[in-house]
Amino acid sequence: MNYKIILTSLFILSISHLPAAANCSPGNPRSTDYIRRQPPQRCEGIKEEQLSGNSLTLISIVTRNIASYGKTLTLQVPQIRGGKNPQVIVQSFGDNYRYQLDDLLLSNNNSRFRFSWDTYVLTQAKIPANSLRALASYLLGSQKVYVPVILGQTSGKYEFTFYSESRVNFTSFKILSPNQKPIYTAPKLNPKNGETILTWDGRNAPAGRYQVYYKAFIEQRNQPSERLERQIDFEHNPNWLK
Repeated sequence: MNYKIILTSLFILSISHLPAAANCSPGNPRSTDYIRRQPPQRCEGIKEEQLSGNSLTLISIVTRNIASYGKTLTLQVPQIRGGKNPQVIVQSFGDNYRYQLDDLLLSNNNSRFRFSWDTYVLTQAKIPANSLRALASYLLGSQKVYVPVILGQTSGKYEFTFYSESRVNFTSFKILSPNQKPIYTAPKLNPKNGETILTWDGRNAPAGRYQVYYKAFIEQRNQPSERLERQIDFEHNPNWLK
């Protein structure tokens, strides 16, 4: 089989993981449409669209434990040295829609940024709590560094979630320590489209800047498969999992 190889720089690869900046306008707050809402200030609602194209997108790095929705939901984003104004997005993917929360007005609470919002849209749109995905990152110069989003309470492990409308075959997924040694290798995954979720229990791993390395093949109709090989930087601290 012939493969089209896509190898670009880490920076160019990483900037494609987050959608463009929020573009929403005020509207009826009792609707579930994607509009600007307050308080607190945010863009939130249902977008009748999915991620398009044949790309493989990192959509979430979280640790979470949400049994059910209360009146409000809180997310936390750990602060890291040199990091300011993290970019955060929360999403949930349905068959023909996408819930999205972004352009958040975060509060600074010592070592973590926090954001609490009412769950009106989530409950009215019947978004399952276990379907929420979240991604946060800092831009340190030209380097993008991801941090886990704590949704509700920690679960003691990280979830890395990728999304593609096309069928994807992951042939490698590894966590590399700060000294570039593999400390976790995922078991073989069956090819699939939609979401692929991989978990890692980092409670016994020391704090530091780790890397996620993955290799995957994206199947395309009437075209050769695309081979992706990428590394992303993410900050880890075992205290975030406790």
